[in-house]
Amino acid sequence: MERRRSNGDWREFYWQDVTHTVCALLDSGLWQDGRFTRLFGFLLDQIGPGTSRPANGPYVRAMFWKYLDKFNPASEMTHGLAKALKKHWPEADLPIKMLVDRFHIFDLDMAPPQTIATYMDNQEEPFRALRQAGIEAPHGAGLMQAAHLHFVSKLAPRIENGDFDATEKLLDWLDPPSIESLLRGRGAGKAMDALLLPWHTHDPDPELGELLKIRLVRAYGDPRVNTTGEWSACKGEARHVMLKWLTGATIKMFFDVVTQADSTHMWPDRKGLWNDLYNGGRITQAWFALSHEGADIAQRLAREREGVGLEFALNNSRNPQDRQKCLLIMNVDGRWVVEGSHNFPTWVFPQGNLETFQPYEQSYTCEQVRNAGGLERAERLVHLGDWRNKVLRALQR
Repeated sequence: MERRRSNGDWREFYWQDVTHTVCALLDSGLWQDGRFTRLFGFLLDQIGPGTSRPANGPYVRAMFWKYLDKFNPASEMTHGLAKALKKHWPEADLPIKMLVDRFHIFDLDMAPPQTIATYMDNQEEPFRALRQAGIEAPHGAGLMQAAHLHFVSKLAPRIENGDFDATEKLLDWLDPPSIESLLRGRGAGKAMDALLLPWHTHDPDPELGELLKIRLVRAYGDPRVNTTGEWSACKGEARHVMLKWLTGATIKMFFDVVTQADSTHMWPDRKGLWNDLYNGGRITQAWFALSHEGADIAQRLAREREGVGLEFALNNSRNPQDRQKCLLIMNVDGRWVVEGSHNFPTWVFPQGNLETFQPYEQSYTCEQVRNAGGLERAERLVHLGDWRNKVLRALQR
């Protein structure tokens, strides 16, 4: 292209070739290379009126999308594209008049990201409203990424004060209802920080906490098994908040499942102990391995309650009687504890023996619990007599 520009040789060269060239120049960053300074200026000049260039509409459209995607108010490329598009954006033949007149997207001194963020804050459904305004990819990079960060900053103080509407608005922006779109990457991590960090030291109103738990796990999966992606983009303290909530939800779901899967009388006492320890901050991880019957019950309960869709492991024990059992694997006071249904004892492992189990695996077996080794054997506590105090004493050793 540079050779053709220098020689004025445009034989068998078409607008499609110009578009491919400028996209390559901008995407590669070579527009900053001194060898292509004149070429970059030449390509900007081609964003001109359609009266003299009747075939350049697709080229102007391509430049508009690149402007949104590469937007950076500190970049010469952004300034150059803004200047050219401000004059000739009608040649793109796109429904973006509102973006130009109301959001001032080509007037960098009027801070278009902040203007868009303010508009988003005033809409009941920001994602849908932006699409109607002419932005095809509201979750896109560049300009929309910048607007997203300003939007999060606007909502964060209200979310920290427990504002339900602000929390729901940000959740609806991340995962718009009835729209197949989900915000990904670093921007999602920043939003999750705003949603979860306020609850690092204390819990929100139960209704608000349940909303956060259900919506974020539904959108981005269970962070205990989905350790990459958006859960790795948020701060560790934010992820810890969700892990704490899911620990409580796991304990609750386990006892809801085994109460139906195993019709013995012992569950209220056992549930009471583990809930007391969880509420006291002593249980930091919880995971369950369910029998096939237990898995069916868990899935049915999740559908009926429309609650958080918890991941779980399967009990793949070899013995048929063992396969009927459901196992609750917990980290209590820095040690592993395994609780079980169908007369499976409580096993309390020595403190510091943390390699006995890997949490969040896809399957476990009863044999694995019984035969777990280490410097000391686990204490085996059957569910008879003063079981509660036996467990509490074992946790003190």
